[in-house]
Parts: sequence; C-alpha cells; structure tokens
Amino acid sequence: MAEVNDIKNAEFAFIYTDIGRGHPSYLDGIIERLQNDYPSIRYYRTNVFDISRGWSLCAWRLVKWMYRFGARGGLITSIYGLARRFSGAGEGSGLFLYRLGRDIRKLVERYDNPVVVAHPILAKILLKKCRVIYQHGELACPAEAVIKGDHKILVPLDDVAAKFEKAGVDSGNLSVTGQCIESGLVDLAESAFEKRLERLKGNKHLTAVLFSSGAYPSAHLRKLRCAARSLLRAGHNVIFFAGLSSRIADKFRDYFNRVGFSAGDKVGDDTQLRIISSESRQDENQKVTALFNFFDFFIAPAHERTNWSVGLGLPQFIPCPHIGSYAPLNAAIAIERGVAREIADVRTAASFAESMNSLRQNGELTDMARRGFGHTPIDGFSGCVMVLLDMREQSG
Repeated sequence: MAEVNDIKNAEFAFIYTDIGRGHPSYLDGIIERLQNDYPSIRYYRTNVFDISRGWSLCAWRLVKWMYRFGARGGLITSIYGLARRFSGAGEGSGLFLYRLGRDIRKLVERYDNPVVVAHPILAKILLKKCRVIYQHGELACPAEAVIKGDHKILVPLDDVAAKFEKAGVDSGNLSVTGQCIESGLVDLAESAFEKRLERLKGNKHLTAVLFSSGAYPSAHLRKLRCAARSLLRAGHNVIFFAGLSSRIADKFRDYFNRVGFSAGDKVGDDTQLRIISSESRQDENQKVTALFNFFDFFIAPAHERTNWSVGLGLPQFIPCPHIGSYAPLNAAIAIERGVAREIADVRTAASFAESMNSLRQNGELTDMARRGFGHTPIDGFSGCVMVLLDMREQSG
C-alpha cells in the first residue's frame, strides 16, 4: 500500500492518538493487512501530536502525561478517569474536547474519504465532521467507548455489538469483523496451539511470557518480577517483553542479576530468561511473532492482549489491580470464558509457579488453552479491511 504525505491524495486517512499501545495497535493491524492484500491503495497516516498546535498540542500532552502517571494508581488515576469522562466522550461535548480537536477538525474539513480512528475521543471529535470509521477492537465496552451518531463502528464479536446496541447505537452502524489479533500471530495460530497443547500435557519446563502496559504501573511490575522469579526457580523459561522502554528492561535485568539469573536481550538468545525491549510497536510485534511458537501462557494486564487468551488458546494470568475502565471488563470476560485467572496480590505472584504447576497437573491449564481456541473468528483485521473497501465503493 502506498503511503502518501498529503491527505488530499489518500483513499483512507488514519489518525492515531499514539498514547499507550492498545488503541494505536489496532490501526497498525488494519494498515498492515491493507499493505499485504492491497498494496496499491493510497493512505495517509498521522497522529494528534503532529497535527496539533498551540493550546491543542498542550492539551494532548496533558492527556499523555495523565496516561503515563495516572495509570500507576492513586489520586492521579481518578483525575485521569474524570478527564476522560468530562472530555465529552460518550455524551455532551465540553470545552476541553473542543480544544483537543481544533486542529484535527481542520485537517479533515475538506476531506471526503473515510477517516479511521481507534479511540472514542477521536471518534467524538470527528463526529459530523467527516466520514469517520471508529474501530473498537476491545472485547470490553465501557460507557466511554460508546459514541452515538451516524458513523461506522467496527466491533470484534456479536456480543460486543449487542452491548453497543443496548447502549443506544443503531445496529446499522455496526459491523462485526472478528477479533483483531496481529496478522503474524493469526498465521501461526493453529500450529502454535497444537504444539502448546503437547507441551502443556507433558512434563517438561514451560515458557512464560510477560508484558506490562505502556504506563508500567509499579503494582504490576512488582507482581511480574515475583511471578518470574518463582517460575525461574522452578526451572521454567521466562520471556519479558519490556515494550519500548529500555529503562524498564535494564531495571528488570539488574534485579534478576541480583537474584542469580542472567538475562539475554535478543530473540535468538538461548537463555532461561530473556528481557527484550523494542524500538517500535512494529519491532515488538516482529519479535513476538518470531517467538510465538514457544509461548505456553502469558502474564499481562487485561488490555488488548486479552484477545490472545480468548482467540489464540494462550492461557492468561492477569496482575491486579485492574487499571482503567477497560481492564476489569476485559478480565471479567476472559475469566467467564475460562481462559484467564487473576494474580490478586504479591503473595500469589511469589508462589505463582506452584499454582501454575497444580493447574497443569490437574489438566486445567490445558483446558484453559482449549477454551480459547477455535470458538471465535480471529482474523478481524481482514474483516476491517473489507468494511473499508465497501465504504470506498459507496463513496465512488
């Protein structure tokens, strides 16, 4: 697909928040699928920080700061939640939202082709200003995710569509695409699942994969360290993906050196512990894909990767507390489906290997994997592309 530098020459425009990983990664997935399947389609990609100027840019920087520090718990978490509720996402539009969107609205005011976003605040900003397509890739549907109006909303599953309808969204505005999971993992899903079942039913050491959210909340990082130490002492392999933070990777590496475990830092390292940081979301996806065949279960907050436990047959263990409005709902969905469990406190994390081994011996870990594979459509990015192409035909 041909990326263009001027929105006027684009058949589709993608506008990112570029805050955190979840929402931006959904747009990454659509673009990747378009690039692979329709390389001649022209698209324009930008983000709110490149678009905005003056007060609007300051406002977006404030939102990013709130994400980074508000997601770590305590008073600022409440402030971040209030900022989102009163920003106008979901219901009436406020001055803060108006200022956030000033330059974004200017960008699209003479653009007639579809504009794709993955964040409800951007969908609200662009409502009635352009032909907006709002991709909701999450399994959860908190109140702030519901944006009413005459625009297309892409959702992963029928039960997610039902939640939007119950909240008052016209069913004609909803398109069910399937779960939005990275294309590289979808391609490997079946073969990786079969290999995983064999390992889970066996008696050899397993490979655990750990992730934090992009805000790196200290409560989660501590549980990840404790769980990883427990697993390493029991002889299992651990891969910690530190996202885009080499600083967090170095801190983890220093910690595990102190407790007697040296860590490799490359995909190909043959070490019991690997701690891997990445240059970009795309770089991390490539590294994850390269190692995915070895994943047996993962420990991660209940954010966008909850799609893996529900759709890829990869059992998930969720560090608490749940931060933000999506996480507790995603966790509840995964737990109800029998594909995830919570790590409630540090004590649970410190004895994680013992608990995991019990689940393995009684067959529950294998059952968790089975419950999460083959029950939902997982190639949702292809479904998203089909909707985009249909809208392009309608405009033609």
